[in-house]
Amino acid sequence: MQPSTHESPPSTPPPGSERTAEARRRGRSRLSAIVAAIIACVGVTTIVGSLPLGYWTALGPGPGFFPLWLGILLAMLGVAWAVTEVRSWRAGVSSRPASAEEEPPEYSLPTAAAIVASLVILAACLEVLGYQLSMLFFLLFHLLVLGKRGLLLSAVIAVTGSFGVFMVFTLLLGVPLPASSIPLLRGVGL
Repeated sequence: MQPSTHESPPSTPPPGSERTAEARRRGRSRLSAIVAAIIACVGVTTIVGSLPLGYWTALGPGPGFFPLWLGILLAMLGVAWAVTEVRSWRAGVSSRPASAEEEPPEYSLPTAAAIVASLVILAACLEVLGYQLSMLFFLLFHLLVLGKRGLLLSAVIAVTGSFGVFMVFTLLLGVPLPASSIPLLRGVGL
């Protein structure tokens, strides 16, 4: 009996394309680790630069309050991202073939234009609708339309990023955020 001379199925990529895709994935992983390290360095620099500004004043948060916490957040996230990338690269996770779902999304010019337009609309609506409603719509648009995230996750993040942030700044920190200029909305606390 002669061995089968069937060719590989058409869905199997040629060997050269797998090698190219693997090299691309490894390059992306290294680039991600480098960017994460840069972000961690920016966070540490921000922390050091915020220390002489003053953390707290008699009126509330001082000029160094937000830079310090943003620096801490940046440094922690940068380190966590870098460690994750290095560990996955060493474990060989990047060597397995990536499915179409694992590929990072490609951002097009219309998407970039939509982001810029949404920022302009947000800035224009802050005084009219107030921070809470403007940020709620802004986040929902980005998460649902541009990010194509689920409804529940988008709603939780949008409510937290709009009403939650407003409460933290207004009640806890004593820093007022823009309220609506429409009397009806202002009357209900928006």
